[in-house]
Amino acid sequence: MKVLLVITKAEIGGAQTFILTLARGLKKIGVQVAVAAGEGNYLPQELKKEGIPFFYLKNLKRSKNPLKILFYINELKKIINKEGFDAVHFNSTNTLPGIFSVKLSNFKPKTVFTVHGLSVLDSKYKAVKFIKFIFKIYFKFFLNYINNVVFVSKYNFEEAVKYGIADKGRVIYNGLEMPADYFLEKIEAKKSLSHFISKNLEDVYLIGSVGRLAEQKNYDFLIKLWPEIKKIKLNAKLVIIGDGKERKKYEKIIKDLKISEDVFLPGEINNASKFLKSFDLFALPSIYEGLSVSLIEALFSGINILASDVGGNSEIIGIDNCYKLNDEQDFLDKFRNINKVMTDKSLFLADNMVKKYKEIYEWYN
Repeated sequence: MKVLLVITKAEIGGAQTFILTLARGLKKIGVQVAVAAGEGNYLPQELKKEGIPFFYLKNLKRSKNPLKILFYINELKKIINKEGFDAVHFNSTNTLPGIFSVKLSNFKPKTVFTVHGLSVLDSKYKAVKFIKFIFKIYFKFFLNYINNVVFVSKYNFEEAVKYGIADKGRVIYNGLEMPADYFLEKIEAKKSLSHFISKNLEDVYLIGSVGRLAEQKNYDFLIKLWPEIKKIKLNAKLVIIGDGKERKKYEKIIKDLKISEDVFLPGEINNASKFLKSFDLFALPSIYEGLSVSLIEALFSGINILASDVGGNSEIIGIDNCYKLNDEQDFLDKFRNINKVMTDKSLFLADNMVKKYKEIYEWYN
């Protein structure tokens, strides 16, 4: 069986981690797998190490230019015709026009689409009704041509049914490969992270997160709340690993609040999840999520976690470890009384995820 995984960007991110994990797992069980994506170096570099083919789609990007979409459709069709895939698995909304590549190809492979999050259509996403309506029509149109739609959380599936985006689908949780020796132990992790931020973290209470500095991730909530957090933990420091277009905004808030000795933005760090045990608390204040890969990584590390009650967050860490979105008092109350996460980690093992996707590919072939 030959399967092609398609995603918009090849840069570091949760969806890309999903693609890499799925591709590795499929290859391990004998599936001929390849990946096609647009800009970014992360996936091609990592896939090369695994001997998994990568196809660069130069026209696959977020664009309002209809010609780019047509060029992308033609690019993908050529790859399908040349390689003869049995299934094409789309993984982001921008890839969905590729359904026409499948319909126009010689082989007519079966199709799968994983909804990694509802984005604009999420009830927590603030957008005018007209924009939400356009996205709803977009989703409904393309999903009609997909053989099997997969959701990464029960929350997203229920929302999709509620808003009439889809009337059927399957929930498959994102899975990760997390061997026991993957994470650096606490002392070593703190020493290594201290190097990146040029600050000794040995005797501090470290709150941390790993994610894009994007509006969705809502890190300004944590930064603005920092003076109140410090009243609870006098020796607290905050480290947010990642980069993105909100960086300047966050830097200004940090400067205005005069908390540059407490809050650090070290940028992207390769294999950042290895440092998770340096955190005394992993915090995720997202406005919306599908099923956060970074939250699953934190779960496997065994550290304390506090996240906004959005998307599939409560499905990963339990409702007792979630606070109401943007509710400062609820966050502080939960912060004072952190609960140990009791979720069954086996729900998020890579082998389980890979097995379920293989069943879907085989069902349609």
